Amino acid sequence: MEKFALSDAHLVGDDLLDAQHRVILGYMAKIYDHLLAGKKEKDMFGLVERLDTYCRLHFLDEEKVMEDMEFPEIVAHKAQHALFITHLENFAGRFEEQTSTKNIDELLFLKNWFVEHIADLDKKYAEHKKQLEKRH
Repeated sequence: MEKFALSDAHLVGDDLLDAQHRVILGYMAKIYDHLLAGKKEKDMFGLVERLDTYCRLHFLDEEKVMEDMEFPEIVAHKAQHALFITHLENFAGRFEEQTSTKNIDELLFLKNWFVEHIADLDKKYAEHKKQLEKRH
């Protein structure tokens, strides 16, 4: 069974963004459960649409936080967000036609990418924020 949860080590210190990270993984977990059960009904399409919409809103919120703190690596970070959205769009556009195994593999790729993104890139802006707070 795949784990769709974050440990405390993944927290970025912003209540909204941390909560959004958990919601995104929650949507992925629901989609995963549907794929495992071989369900591709209307509810599944709704979950994929909500995941897509929620990711886009989360990235906008996160980018606003980075802009407000004048995070120096924001351009590269935004590029990673755009790359994730491209992968998510590809998944959403193809999952109806593909086998469950292929869909599960793609969803797990998205999940792993997202968790690694938090652990690597999001932690950088969290550390930047801590450094700014120490100076003030």
